[in-house]
Amino acid sequence: PARKKRATVPPPTEIEWRTLDPSIPPRVYAERTPIPDPRPDPDAPRRPGHPRAPHRCTVGYGYYPASNQRIPTLRLRGRWLEQLGFTIGCKLDIRLRDGELVVSVAPAD
Repeated sequence: PARKKRATVPPPTEIEWRTLDPSIPPRVYAERTPIPDPRPDPDAPRRPGHPRAPHRCTVGYGYYPASNQRIPTLRLRGRWLEQLGFTIGCKLDIRLRDGELVVSVAPAD
């Protein structure tokens, strides 16, 4: 697939606050917020990211086969799972400990 071209317009060097109501003063943090420098070489590979698991998720529902009864379901997905050792096809150990669900990779048989 073709890579998307990056914008060639440089980022602004100063921020000017404009408001519809002149009685509202500009935000205090505007002077302290630096504008990030553009990457020196946009084609250089980026450093690997850190696993960032979601902090919250929602319990969904599924169905048992041949039943219309809904059951609670959890679905976790993302590269962060792989970065933590949860590779595709690995077996999991799931335990309850002090009201928490503990999921770990099962040792190989």
